[in-house]
Amino acid sequence: MELQKICIALLALLVAVMVIVPCVSAEDSYDEKLKKWQDDHTIKVTKTVTEQYSDGVLTVETTFTGRELTKRFGIVAFNQKNQMKMPLEEAKKLNFIEEKVKIRTNEEYRVFTAANDHPLPSKSGYPIWFYWYSEGIYMQTSDPINMIWSGASLSTIKTEFSEKGWWTGMVAEAGYYISDGGNWKYAHGIASDIFRYNGGDHVRLCQLFTGEIVGGAHVDSKDPHHAIAYELAEDSFSTFFQDTDDTMWHVYPDNVYLGNSVTSPYSNGYAAYIGYW
Repeated sequence: MELQKICIALLALLVAVMVIVPCVSAEDSYDEKLKKWQDDHTIKVTKTVTEQYSDGVLTVETTFTGRELTKRFGIVAFNQKNQMKMPLEEAKKLNFIEEKVKIRTNEEYRVFTAANDHPLPSKSGYPIWFYWYSEGIYMQTSDPINMIWSGASLSTIKTEFSEKGWWTGMVAEAGYYISDGGNWKYAHGIASDIFRYNGGDHVRLCQLFTGEIVGGAHVDSKDPHHAIAYELAEDSFSTFFQDTDDTMWHVYPDNVYLGNSVTSPYSNGYAAYIGYW
């Protein structure tokens, strides 16, 4: 009888191991696939940023060049050009001098991919990063997706922001994209101020094929813009859906793991999940 109990216990343990090990291996395998895709698409490039204020317009052109970029994609350069109307008094406050050109150059490692070579989604199925586009090629930015809405339309979400005084259209911003369900989708911005000359709050929104909405929440620096806060923005903007009259909204901070952590400005790799039901 005792021997029978031991045999049953050993059999149960064997079955448990058989069930657990494949699950762990599958997760490890997907992590390896994600890493391999990133590594395979990472190349060394020279980044050149040119800034010029002229005739009431600030022009910022960012160019990436490199031998491997040309070899892989047949392009001489990957370009992003952004222009913003700016009053002279604002330009002076930001230390821009009429017609003077500022140029800075450095070498970086960046992820590039062809339009038909989509990045893998996170293990949770959501997109991970925002991308820039040029000449049929997409470049992964360091801007993470960090907010997810479920059960609400894009207009319903925008209403919550507009109640806080935000602009939900005509926002000055660069063009950003996400990969979703085998398609590239343009992200639409909402912000605390249209131009944000001296910085401000900003979220990029994009609707997925599932109907859910993903967003990239951040705080912008003064012009020319770059993100100076991710995690703080995510936490702060989530509270917009926690007012006393927001009975239909349910906020779950840092709920979905996307694996897109950023060191500076800090982002922990998790997205806030906000449901509407």
